[in-house]
Amino acid sequence: MLNDALTLDQRLQELIPLLAGFTNAAKCSIMLINSGDMTIEVRAATDPAIIGLKRQLSDVTISTRALIDNGPFLSNARKREFFEPLETSRYQSGDSLSIPVKFLDRKIGVINFTNFAGLSAIDGEKIAGIMVLINHLAAYLYAAISREQLETKMHKLEEANRQLVQLAELKTSLTGFIVHDLKGPISTIMANLDMLSYESLAPNQAEYVGLATEDIFKLQSMVMDILDVLKLEEGTISIFRDDVDIRALIEREVDAFRNVLARRQVSVEIDAVSETCYIDENLISRIIVNMLRNALEHSPEGGLISITAHYDPAAKEMVVGISDQGKGIPDAIKEKIFEKYYRASDDAKTIKTGSGMGLTFCKLVVEAHGGVIKVEDTETGGARFVFNLPQTLTGEV
Repeated sequence: MLNDALTLDQRLQELIPLLAGFTNAAKCSIMLINSGDMTIEVRAATDPAIIGLKRQLSDVTISTRALIDNGPFLSNARKREFFEPLETSRYQSGDSLSIPVKFLDRKIGVINFTNFAGLSAIDGEKIAGIMVLINHLAAYLYAAISREQLETKMHKLEEANRQLVQLAELKTSLTGFIVHDLKGPISTIMANLDMLSYESLAPNQAEYVGLATEDIFKLQSMVMDILDVLKLEEGTISIFRDDVDIRALIEREVDAFRNVLARRQVSVEIDAVSETCYIDENLISRIIVNMLRNALEHSPEGGLISITAHYDPAAKEMVVGISDQGKGIPDAIKEKIFEKYYRASDDAKTIKTGSGMGLTFCKLVVEAHGGVIKVEDTETGGARFVFNLPQTLTGEV
């Protein structure tokens, strides 16, 4: 049982002649319980033809009777008549012995002995000796079975993990291909909408063009977020830092939203210092745009969006916050909303989060700058997204 060079079945098969010789039995078989499908299976035997045969634990058989009795079951031809409808084994002798194998009160299986010379060959004293041997064997057998079960579970988990990795890679590849192909049509639509804006349009036509332009810009931003998230995860996107006035950056992006803000009657309050930060202007601008769009989508008509940006001299970092007066974000999903593809439903307690990539993009960009992004509750019950941009020396990458 301690020979690791052999499989469990091979080790059990080596025990068969030893057990048969000890009991003077012509035939011997070892049956183990499969808890997964509630069966008992022949794993080793003097007759190779029966190896692999299974019985349900609910079947009425000599082996299951030994398990039910929780002790040795001695049978003869007369007793076996009771099992005849379900018992497919055919014994040549008048008696047989089945002994349950247990360890720490856990039933492992049954060892069957058949074809004895006569009843005197398996009297009470002989059965007691066999049980002592099997009780010693049970500990080794339990350890070997536990190891086999663990290895089986590990193989299943490894295979499941391999399949998940393949699916994740396929999903990422398909997402990349699809989104990349969307860039061309989006650019064409944007160009045509831009041309229409120079035409003399009726008020309702101008409004329709404006709505279409806002949505196509939103779609373009979503596409770019997805592509850049994939690039950031692969490490193929570079951070190009430069000296940027954080207040000027915020004011510029807010100004780009003036039309949609006016239509929704939502105002923006900026409380930001004019401080130079060494950051990637393009990427940080897109974080501001994402945060603004999220705040706008969840702000009530006539609501207020607050944007703050202050330098923390103790931590040597710029802290930026964008808050709204929406429904807020439940504590249970405050971390999840930054996960890739995560989307929450839009009911009284949760929020709607677009493509599931915008906040992931924000998180990756902030982390690439050495900072951290989080969401917290506001005093009015809305949500406040906060991220920090640690100070980096000019020219330092």
